Amino acid sequence: MELIYSMRRKPLKCEPPHFENVKDSEVVRPICTISCANIIAFSSPTELSDVDGATWGGHVYVCDLDTPWNSHKVTSTAYPVSALEWDLEGKQLLVATTVGDVSVYGQKDFLLNDWTCLYSANFPGEHIIQGAFFHNGRRVVAVDKKSDAVIPEKIQMLRFSPTLKGFGGVACEGVLVVTASGLICVAVSPGGDSRTALVATEGLRPHRDHVTAAAICYKGGSPVVALCCADGCVRCAAVTVTRAPPAAPALALQPLPAIHLLHEDPPAAVAWSCREDSDCLLLAGAALSLWKCSERAHPVHKVFAKGNLQSNPTAGGGQKAAADCFNTLVWQRTAVLQQEGGRAVSVCGARLPQSVPAVLLATPHSVHYKPKDSHVALISRPVTSHGAADAQAGGATPPKNTKYGPGVAPGGARCALVSCAAVSAQGGAAVLVDTHGQLHVYRLPQVWPDLLLTNPALSVQLAVSALEYAAVAGCDCLDVLLALRPGAAETVYERFTESFQRQPPAVQQYYQQSALKLRIALCRLSARLTGSGAWLTCLQTCEVVWAAASAALKLEERPDGDCEENHIEQDKLIASLEAKAEAGAELAALRVSVQRVGDIAVTALLSLSQQPHHQSHGYELWSDNGAVWLLRRVLALSRGTGRPHDAAARCLARLAAAAPALKQDLLEECASLVAQCPGPRVWEALPRVSVSAPHQKPGPHYLEYGVEPDSLKYAPEPPPYVQCETTPSLAMDSIRYMYLGGGLRPARWRGCARCGGRALAAALPARHPAHRAFDARFVSSCRCGGKWTLFTNTEMNSNDK
Repeated sequence: MELIYSMRRKPLKCEPPHFENVKDSEVVRPICTISCANIIAFSSPTELSDVDGATWGGHVYVCDLDTPWNSHKVTSTAYPVSALEWDLEGKQLLVATTVGDVSVYGQKDFLLNDWTCLYSANFPGEHIIQGAFFHNGRRVVAVDKKSDAVIPEKIQMLRFSPTLKGFGGVACEGVLVVTASGLICVAVSPGGDSRTALVATEGLRPHRDHVTAAAICYKGGSPVVALCCADGCVRCAAVTVTRAPPAAPALALQPLPAIHLLHEDPPAAVAWSCREDSDCLLLAGAALSLWKCSERAHPVHKVFAKGNLQSNPTAGGGQKAAADCFNTLVWQRTAVLQQEGGRAVSVCGARLPQSVPAVLLATPHSVHYKPKDSHVALISRPVTSHGAADAQAGGATPPKNTKYGPGVAPGGARCALVSCAAVSAQGGAAVLVDTHGQLHVYRLPQVWPDLLLTNPALSVQLAVSALEYAAVAGCDCLDVLLALRPGAAETVYERFTESFQRQPPAVQQYYQQSALKLRIALCRLSARLTGSGAWLTCLQTCEVVWAAASAALKLEERPDGDCEENHIEQDKLIASLEAKAEAGAELAALRVSVQRVGDIAVTALLSLSQQPHHQSHGYELWSDNGAVWLLRRVLALSRGTGRPHDAAARCLARLAAAAPALKQDLLEECASLVAQCPGPRVWEALPRVSVSAPHQKPGPHYLEYGVEPDSLKYAPEPPPYVQCETTPSLAMDSIRYMYLGGGLRPARWRGCARCGGRALAAALPARHPAHRAFDARFVSSCRCGGKWTLFTNTEMNSNDK
């Protein structure tokens, strides 16, 4: 378990009110959570830019796991934020306060720095301590199969029953929250333009309890809650929600066996071992204990035994045999783990069933990690917020002193204390937040790094299986990539490519875009694979343009394999495409995109001419027969756009016929394209600033909110055949392939921090339907899968000052 980076903030001029007093359990400290898209949401007692202490309250921020210094505020409340939770798809965020206000926020126009309230509810006088969204009824699990099995056999989707069904069995949106008085509350989205949620409440017991911690999981789609009471008892219940909107919801609770800890220290934190399973409960206090719920048989007298009664016949009409035992559910303690660093403040288990089953425990001064059901000792790491001397010895940038006030913090603490911890969806990273609102991200040990020295092949295969699950389940793979050891990205890339090419054609076609995004993300980790990532991005562009053009012309899709083997069929199809492009005007809206594919083809042929002199590694667009065939199809449509690439089309035809043997005259013809096609050259590897970039800076990194680190900048050098007068830069729209305007400072634009791409801030009016359909592919996220962020000249100028 290694520290990846730690965030810092400017020190406050005034001291905080008893935040560093560990013994005071009534203080609401900052909390954090991370979504399946690797977006971190955390709260802060003051605004991150506040140094005077004039904004005490509750402030919720979000940031990408790869660029944490770009933190964007979601909302601010007058009272502290006591509960934060993402939905299962990572699109909505639940925010609850200590006075009973519950709000659900969503991104406005799919922008990470612009949020809007979707619906809200209020439970007056209730202190919300935990919340969760309704289950949508979809669950993807990894089945234990051989490594060479196809994806549909290794990864399957199980149908859960949604928490609340609407008309036609569709899952309804809503949240479930638990209060400090033991009240279970639900808020269901009303739908339409109304923002007032439909609510229902139910008490777990007739009289209220003092609940200090709570945990929520799903069992078959229905929520199961566990409440830690101040009297040393842990009570559990299954929740059932009925009556879909527009009717008010109905709430029913089914009590489950309780855990009585009368003579022990009451736990300070509670969590389930897995979010989608309720068989194991984690209780953390002075020690960590694991409790398992199972059935136990109790012997009873034959008078009270089941069976041999007239009212209990079997299906065949006979009588059941008498049972001498009575089965019931009980909790059994399976393990007790001792940790150092004081009482626990937070504990969490696995998010998804396929992730490494492990337990993450946070104490005020350290973090502990232990794989579940294994003999590995508890791994402990200290968490410092003031910059210890051992961090400077590792070659990292020395952190700034972030003490509050002129001396030490109240309570005798030298620095901020850890207040909450969270684990990523696939268990590759752990996020901690301290009492000052500062983030600490750790790389969690996985199965494949442990096997790297003993069995490298098995280690790589396990990493590939995790990436395949991310492609099928729709999760972001950044936490898995951060768990890889340095230098393993190239091996994993090759093995993932081979595994995907062995899949059936139907599976490859269905997951083509997801696999491309994963391969590009792996290439961004290594400097040697930068060229491969650029060509894979070009391949992604060609596929998207061809899909939009074929939809505009209403072409009948035919198997590509038949045409690739038969060159006569290729020529016939190319001729038919040229005739349709010249006769129809549907491609006028896609003129710029088709021209972009022509520029990609010219650049690929120029790289072919330089191949004998510059040996490359990884993927090349000209060496892929499917990509060459795709380029020929799109270039055939350029006759209707006003800028044909006839010379490039002839070279591609000769390349398709001559592969794999290349003749010298073909290479010379490709080199002569510079004079025949003087258009721009395509290079899709843009400069960026991110933690995962191959900047060769050893961690840990000590960063500051709002300050872009110069040490993490990475600007790949383009090859010689790409350099020209109109080389693409950050001033070009990576989606529509036009310049943003305004020189290097356009007025407004959307940016993606992971790949460095930029796009126009809003869609252009009066567009063609084909153009709107093309732009709609990249509205929710960037082509690399990253989130969009809106930038303006005003923000840039203020940051520069």
